[in-house]
Amino acid sequence: MNTMSTPEHPRSLPVPEAQPSDERVPDAPPSPVPHDCTEALLPQVAALVSRSTDGLIGVRALLDSTEPLAALGVSSLSLLRLVDAVEETYGVFVDLGDRSLHTDGLRGLTERLIRLGAEATP
Repeated sequence: MNTMSTPEHPRSLPVPEAQPSDERVPDAPPSPVPHDCTEALLPQVAALVSRSTDGLIGVRALLDSTEPLAALGVSSLSLLRLVDAVEETYGVFVDLGDRSLHTDGLRGLTERLIRLGAEATP
């Protein structure tokens, strides 16, 4: 540890050494997801979203839309059910406090799940 003295404190004060920076910058945009991975997983995630809304929103409507899930009518209760289904199906942790669950559409959600480690199942 380095030391530093000031006129007010003639005795040397400890100065914390620089810590190595985390490789991930918090505000950095997420890394791109390969297009083919997204396309393979989209129908499966759409089916989970549809089931979480008790069929209120159909799979085709989800696949055709670019609107945020909330704008399509996915309620908070449906999001809770969706997160449970995603965690059970793909074994990835989804933070319910993540605002992107409310602001992303199906594609954004699917790309986020891929970044978390979800893979399409046969």
